[in-house]
Amino acid sequence: MSLVVTRRRRADINVIPLIDVMVVLVFFLLLAGRFDQTHSLAIVPPTTTTGAAQAGVPSLVLSVDKDGKLFLEGKEIARAALEQALAAQATKAPASEVLIVADERSLTGASVAALDAVAKAGLRPRLLTRPAR
Repeated sequence: MSLVVTRRRRADINVIPLIDVMVVLVFFLLLAGRFDQTHSLAIVPPTTTTGAAQAGVPSLVLSVDKDGKLFLEGKEIARAALEQALAAQATKAPASEVLIVADERSLTGASVAALDAVAKAGLRPRLLTRPAR
């Protein structure tokens, strides 16, 4: 017969794994949302046989649809407003890249205007293409 009363130690809840899982989920959602922006418009990029895959996510996505309309981050924008928005981005982050997603059926003038606006702002343009099959 034992006269010593033993107390049960209260279990601790470890929250570190929960925090790790939440950080991974937030990172995944941010990354998945970024990929969704490039596919929100019905744009078919042109094919190329010489392009190389590039890693990294661009700062801005500039789209040109088949009618020549410009979209910055999925929102339609006029050419004059586009130059102002790109200039503002250049002052915030001068080394930013702009991914230009032009429809293969779009007018060449609209694509060139998009490239010109990016160059005027001093940002680095990247063109989205599909590999040839």
